[in-house]
Amino acid sequence: MKRIFVIALALFLGMQCSDVLAQRPHREGPKPEPRPDITELVSDLSANQKRKLETITNESKDRVEKLRKEQRTVRDSINRYMEMDGDQSRTLYPLFDREAKLQAEISREMYVTKVRIDEILTPEQRKELQAANKRHHKGKRK
Repeated sequence: MKRIFVIALALFLGMQCSDVLAQRPHREGPKPEPRPDITELVSDLSANQKRKLETITNESKDRVEKLRKEQRTVRDSINRYMEMDGDQSRTLYPLFDREAKLQAEISREMYVTKVRIDEILTPEQRKELQAANKRHHKGKRK
């Protein structure tokens, strides 16, 4: 139980730091470029593949955005209770659990989407997508 609390607290503090930094507009860098659509990253897609991929990605984006919106609401609640005087454990602990559950749901959704996309692509197209993803992530670190 202590280990769960420590992990939740570490996650919370990490989010607090990122939230604090995000609230300081003078420290924000340029907004990251939106991720290109998968149909722009993979060549030789058939019309059927494009249609299926667009459906999968649009549905996934909608589900992930809904989960992230709920996660932001939970984080806002956590922030309010953290600022209150006294012991807010009864309220905060379930919120920590809910926030962690939402993050897990987001990660699962992203993974399920990846698996569904992989089923549609040929092995060559999957390699092309992996290379494009590596370039995208490499560019984000610069």
